[in-house]
Amino acid sequence: MVHGIMNAISWGVMLPSGAVTARYFRHIQSLGPAWFYIHAGVQLSAFFLGTVGFAIGLKLGNSSPGVTYGLHRKLGIAAFCLGGLQTLALLFRPKTTNKYRKYWKSYHHFVGYACVVIGVVNVFEGFEVMGAGGSYGKLAYCLCLSTLIGACIALEVNSWVIFCRKSKEDKLRREGIISDKGSTDLIHNS
Repeated sequence: MVHGIMNAISWGVMLPSGAVTARYFRHIQSLGPAWFYIHAGVQLSAFFLGTVGFAIGLKLGNSSPGVTYGLHRKLGIAAFCLGGLQTLALLFRPKTTNKYRKYWKSYHHFVGYACVVIGVVNVFEGFEVMGAGGSYGKLAYCLCLSTLIGACIALEVNSWVIFCRKSKEDKLRREGIISDKGSTDLIHNS
C-alpha cells in the first residue's frame, strides 16, 4: 500500500502538476522567476518521493519470487530512468544565451512529457496489479487527475485568448492604427 500511495502521489499527481506549473505559469510576468522555483521544487520533491516508492517496489519485487508484474515493472523502471535524466538535466542546463539552449529545451520537454505520461499510465497499471481496478482509491485518483486536466484545459483556453489579443494588438500597432499608449483601451473596447 505504501508503495502504491507514494508512487500515485509522486508520479501520478506531483509530476503532472509540476509540468502544468512550467507550461502555464512561465508566461505570467508578475511571477518573475518564481514559476521556475515552484516547478523545480515540485518536480524534485516528486522525484525524491518517487525514488523512495521505487525502492520499495524493488524490495517488494525481490521479496516475492515467482510473482512478476512485467508491464508495471518495466513502466516503473522507464519512469524512474526518465525522471533521473530530468534531474541530471537540471545540473547541465545551459544559460538562456547559450546557442545549445534550444536543444536542451527540446530534450527537457520531450523527456519530461514522456515521464509524466509513463508515470500516469503506470499508476493505472498499479491499480490493476493490486486488484483495485474498481476501488475508491482509483476513483479518487481519477477525480484528482480529471481536475488537473480540467485546469489544463481552462489554462490553455486562457493562453489562447491572451495570444489572440496580443496578436491583434501587434497587428493594429504595425498598421499604425494604435500607439503603444492607447493599445489597451482599444483591445478592451473591441
